[in-house]
Amino acid sequence: MQSRNQTTRRASVAKPAFAVLVSALAATLLMPVSAEAQGFGFRAGAASGQNGAIAGSRGVISNGQGGGAIGRNFVIGDGQGNGAARSGGCAANVNAAGCSGRVATWGSDGTFSGAAATEITSENGFFSGNRSLDRDADGTWSGTSEVDASGLNGSYSGNASLDDGTYSRDATYSGTEGQSATVEGAYELGSGGSRSVTCIDASGAVVNCP
Repeated sequence: MQSRNQTTRRASVAKPAFAVLVSALAATLLMPVSAEAQGFGFRAGAASGQNGAIAGSRGVISNGQGGGAIGRNFVIGDGQGNGAARSGGCAANVNAAGCSGRVATWGSDGTFSGAAATEITSENGFFSGNRSLDRDADGTWSGTSEVDASGLNGSYSGNASLDDGTYSRDATYSGTEGQSATVEGAYELGSGGSRSVTCIDASGAVVNCP
């Protein structure tokens, strides 16, 4: 076993609630595209007033062969340093489909909150990723990320977290023949970090990592 400065710290990551937006986009936007339909459409607009401004856009495209994509974006502000932005899109064809969405809010007191999610499915595998980032009024940053993927050669799962200068990460790769590799690491601002790597071959024996 190859181990460097082993650590028992493990990140605990929850999927951002914004992942619900991706699911909603997938349900409403990844509808079958008629083979007869082909073209592109785009709409955009903006408005402003005493209470702030808002701007948004929407676009749709079809290739006329059962595939297409759609996206929506908007930004809103109250004119006093507070605002929000959101964007999302989906695309699909006969072999794959995916959606991605992002949202962010900010305040005049320096606070910020952002989240993003992506899901892609194809005949060769699957990918799902979620991440978030937040800033308190006192300047403290925190965030999480999570990735899951699978394909012809195996699967990967990893997560990470940031909390007031402390970063931690865990990841696991599993091969189709039974081999695997795990990584655990942590880093603290001003104190340094540690990392542990373990590799296992197809027979279940611990081996040196390449």
